[in-house]
Amino acid sequence: MSFSFALFAASFLLSLGGAVGCLCCILCGAAFKKPVLKSRLTVFCILLSVAIAVFAFSLILVPDLYTPPMEFFRTAGENWLFLGALFLCGLLCASFWRSVLPFAVSCYIALSVFTGIKLYGTFGANEETVSLVVHADAVKVNGETYPVKNIADSSLVLKKYTLPPALLVPLPRVWFTVCGVGKADGNVRQVSDTAELSHFSGDSNTAVSFSGEGDDVFLGNVIRFYREWLLAKTDYQLVPLEDSVVYPSLYTLKIEITGEKLIPALVRNL
Repeated sequence: MSFSFALFAASFLLSLGGAVGCLCCILCGAAFKKPVLKSRLTVFCILLSVAIAVFAFSLILVPDLYTPPMEFFRTAGENWLFLGALFLCGLLCASFWRSVLPFAVSCYIALSVFTGIKLYGTFGANEETVSLVVHADAVKVNGETYPVKNIADSSLVLKKYTLPPALLVPLPRVWFTVCGVGKADGNVRQVSDTAELSHFSGDSNTAVSFSGEGDDVFLGNVIRFYREWLLAKTDYQLVPLEDSVVYPSLYTLKIEITGEKLIPALVRNL
């Protein structure tokens, strides 16, 4: 499941679930002769229109909807719990808007704030520039020194973390750290494991930890499990280093983050 599919599913199923919830309230009110808000029918029409519009709009923009039917249903089946929770949330929020809707909104805000605090506290401001000093036999980045056998054939290795598609929070989708220097065969710019690199110097297995984790505290274990789920999807981006006739050389690594892509550019300063 991609992030675009998850975003489409959230918009569509929340609207559809809300429309169904309003319709159920109208029908139950008529069956049991109970008063129903006059705005229920209006809200039902609005939510149903939004669901139809989102579906039509997503047919143009969401690539996952163009997959063969069996592939689409397989993706939906693997994420049935996520999709069902979205529909149920929309239904309950529309049916019990005075209690469930404020609670759901509060939980979403709390999750977004908590996740943002943990990510920014761990990775910093996710800065788009990184300074590095290149020597003939080593590279210094962020206070770490990584030995290099041959600068001309080596690349700076960035460990990239991509947030899960189901986590629909208003935060950057990609976070990264510099984890070492290595050599790739050919013009490879991205690998799934540093074992694919030769002459790798660094520690790609250093575990990222969030403040508040602990094995002897229940809340600490919850934070740890959440961090493991949040940062489970990783790969490695390679930035080729330039050979120079003068050492040491000062470079700035400029990184543009577009969606779930890192676009690095190495600029020599001195």
